[in-house]
Amino acid sequence: MHPLHSAVAKSLVTQLPSAVELFKDPACDGTMHLPLFMGNRKARDTRTCCVDLLVLSRGRVRTILEIEESGFLPTKICGKFLQAAIATHFIFGSPQERVVPFAASVLFVQVLDASKCLVKGTRKDAQADLIAQEIRWRLPLVASSIGDYRLLFVNGAQDKDGLAKVANVVAGALP
Repeated sequence: MHPLHSAVAKSLVTQLPSAVELFKDPACDGTMHLPLFMGNRKARDTRTCCVDLLVLSRGRVRTILEIEESGFLPTKICGKFLQAAIATHFIFGSPQERVVPFAASVLFVQVLDASKCLVKGTRKDAQADLIAQEIRWRLPLVASSIGDYRLLFVNGAQDKDGLAKVANVVAGALP
């Protein structure tokens, strides 16, 4: 059970324009995995990762969302970002494959559950802010379509303001 994943997906469904396509993995109440690939060839050696949510607009990947409910680890945050940053395509479907290239500038959003990640007495919030600043400062990466990065905390699946902020950031990045 992934309550924050579901809540983020539902928030996006209600906030995004109807012209975009929202793809959801099973943790977000979707029906398929969302694999990213290096290049337009679907193969085990070109696959980098599967993501939680993807927003497509005008036939291109515009936004990639990763949601972390279990805790905050810098290696997990940076690793998920880098795996998406080296990818160039979303490929899905069988037997008819749909190959969707990344847009020239893709937004990567990581959503963390503050109720589990921000333990009182730690400096995880400051560490997260610093990591987000450092990633944004380094963008765009050479030969990567990731042009913007946001790390957002949502205080559990019931945090309507936090969920609205995620939806507004995603909607604001669409052409």
